[in-house]
Amino acid sequence: MQMLGLPEKSCGGTDCEVNQTMIYIKKKKPPSETIREVSRIKSNPDWKKIQSGNTKAIRNKFDELSKEPIRQSLLEEQSGLCAYCMRRIENNGRTTRIEHWYPLSKDKDQALDYRNMLAVCDGGANYQGDEKKILCCDAFKGDDEELMISPLNVQHMQKITYDKKGYIKTKPFDAALEKDINERLRLNGLWKDKKFIADTSTGLVKGRKDTYQLYERFIKKLDRNGRCGSAQVKKKIDEIQTVAQKPEFAGVWLYFLNKKYVSLLKRGL
Repeated sequence: MQMLGLPEKSCGGTDCEVNQTMIYIKKKKPPSETIREVSRIKSNPDWKKIQSGNTKAIRNKFDELSKEPIRQSLLEEQSGLCAYCMRRIENNGRTTRIEHWYPLSKDKDQALDYRNMLAVCDGGANYQGDEKKILCCDAFKGDDEELMISPLNVQHMQKITYDKKGYIKTKPFDAALEKDINERLRLNGLWKDKKFIADTSTGLVKGRKDTYQLYERFIKKLDRNGRCGSAQVKKKIDEIQTVAQKPEFAGVWLYFLNKKYVSLLKRGL
């Protein structure tokens, strides 16, 4: 059985929180209603007859679960952000989807396992513009495609970096994770022959670039007021970490704030 994308070692405390970038998700217990419903489904003889690979039958059983409490619990775990792209999502079935990190079609038990569930955006599926839709996240990924990258894995998330132009990368370079980022989830938009063609319909590259510019303005304001020290930067980090609803693209904020924080500490500021 494919294992969930969990870290080999647990990672708790402030350091892990400060270092998170994309969005590290620490799973909680499933809603009590979900536990009861899963138990009821699994005790039914019909469930035991279903073979892994029978996607239609497995999905029909998954659809017997009440989605509202699952989405709400996932949103609380994820601070209101899409598990893949960090856009704001809400508790509704139109713009927010329940994603199975390990494909529902490949393991029926994980299809009902709350630890395998993530809340993700619509990936541009509901985009109403004139241009051709450029999908991302779960909307672009094939239903049967397995991902290597997991927001449940601390080590994966600590490899994520960003640049000023809004692109997401790995450091040190990880070919498997970048394949997921660029080819399976399309988090860097549409590329051809190593050239950027267009952003996603959801504006992921622009959103991350705009967030970097917000970070720059924040630092410049501290500089103007003569208050750009490690304590002030750490205060902003803590503010983002502790708020129930994190800002969109919070990982970009945290990545650059953390770099600035370390730089200021080294300079004794």
